[in-house]
Amino acid sequence: MDNWDDLKFFLAVHKSGTMVAAARHLGANVATVSRRIERLGQTLGAPAFIKTSGDWKPNPDLESLLFLIEEFEGKLSAERNQISLKSEGANPVMIRVGAPPIVLGGVLSANVGDFLSKNKGYTIELHNRTSRSGLGDVDVMIMDTPPDRGSLITRRVGNMEFNTYRRAPSGLDDEWVGLVDKHDDFEPMRRARALFRRPPSLRAANFFDAFRISKSTGLPVLLPTFLAKRDSDFQPAFDDIEPINVDFWAAFHSSRKKDQAAIDAMNWIVSSFEQSQTILLNID
Repeated sequence: MDNWDDLKFFLAVHKSGTMVAAARHLGANVATVSRRIERLGQTLGAPAFIKTSGDWKPNPDLESLLFLIEEFEGKLSAERNQISLKSEGANPVMIRVGAPPIVLGGVLSANVGDFLSKNKGYTIELHNRTSRSGLGDVDVMIMDTPPDRGSLITRRVGNMEFNTYRRAPSGLDDEWVGLVDKHDDFEPMRRARALFRRPPSLRAANFFDAFRISKSTGLPVLLPTFLAKRDSDFQPAFDDIEPINVDFWAAFHSSRKKDQAAIDAMNWIVSSFEQSQTILLNID
């Protein structure tokens, strides 16, 4: 391999999903990323990516190479973090956590200060992510199902309660507010659709927006319990239906199993979910 740096571009495109996102992550431009990927293909004698159904997928013949690159990057990050955490003058270790907006806003963001005060030498970036298939460009990914692929270390980190609500004294209607259609397979969305016997008449990108839409229209809405309790006018839409609990899972690459930064991030996420549950109990 004449230029190992090209492999970094290969991995970035794979993790980010597009050359535009990879360029942003690498601090480069799309033309540079495209040129590096093309050069890598020429060096290997095989294209790095194959376009299928409009998406760029890694060449199956290069899966073993991609695995080695991911392993190397993970172990390199773990070693670099270990050195930085022991060095007083080092830059803070960056931990990038990806999670759905409701987890970012309802669980993690309020506890960033607590984490940084107890864990010197870190800084945190919170990224809006709803993918269930892999890490992408973050270090730790939180999702509502265990990841279905990738060499990942996965841990159940907490849960969140969801139910359908209406604002008193508005009447119950088959029209309701839910999330955009890419979340239709989310279990609370499936149940809400069955209860209302139709798809949502209004859709929002996240539950915070759904909450606001319901308040402005008076329509019933699917919400996490903690969000509904912020407004005493919200009542369960169906008296005989119990809330549904959704487990959340966090994952990081297996090559970083000894990375103190990844371990500390996992412990912080678990603690944040535990604290959020304590707050809800106090509300009750």
